[in-house]
Amino acid sequence: MGPLIGITMAFDHGTNTAKLSAKYISAVEEAGGVPLAIPPLEDKKLLNVIIQQLDGIILTGGPDIDPSYYNQLPHRYLGRVCPRRDASEIYLAAEFMKLSKPILGICRGLQVMNVAMGGTLCQDIPSIIDNPIKHMQDAPRSHKSHEIEIVEQDSLTYKIIGNSRLMVNSFHHQAVGKPAPDLKVTARAPDGVIEAMESKGRGFCIGVQWHPEELTDDRAHMRLFEYLVYAAKDVEIGRA
Repeated sequence: MGPLIGITMAFDHGTNTAKLSAKYISAVEEAGGVPLAIPPLEDKKLLNVIIQQLDGIILTGGPDIDPSYYNQLPHRYLGRVCPRRDASEIYLAAEFMKLSKPILGICRGLQVMNVAMGGTLCQDIPSIIDNPIKHMQDAPRSHKSHEIEIVEQDSLTYKIIGNSRLMVNSFHHQAVGKPAPDLKVTARAPDGVIEAMESKGRGFCIGVQWHPEELTDDRAHMRLFEYLVYAAKDVEIGRA
């Protein structure tokens, strides 16, 4: 059996339901991991039980993060937030980092990682960034709408992607603002928006702003999940 990979779930306050895209599940399965959906639990004791059992985690895409977590007031274009999910995922990210367990942050997940480690967010790209490209594409989720550049070739991100440039999809109006002290920027969009970051220390701790789970037919994107599972195997062996 492969390593156990937690995948955080979305939560809808209106219908009181948690859900998870099957694309994340399929990507983990294809990479050789065992996917486990993680609901946004409010009890930290229960979260700690899950943290101890998991070998790795994926922080998934979703709504905006409450700016109070990085000491800012809400921007006029701040979108929907999910307080229950914010609290759960920021706690999960911080604890995984303390334990040096593998983390892959996707879209919102990259932003959660940055906030959990002391960074900030750009609350609305179109109104804050000069001459931004379109980051919220209207094309299907499997369509690659713009290019990114790997700006740090001495990085795990570059090793995984295997090239200095990559076409990605894009579904976000927020982005990393001030990077957290322990994270380094490894990729940017043509307008300078941060597209990938990773831990300055050792271990697998990577966040990307695009949605690779929608692009797994492309080996460069699928390798993100393969490397996550590969790193999680060491945790699994050590836990056995």
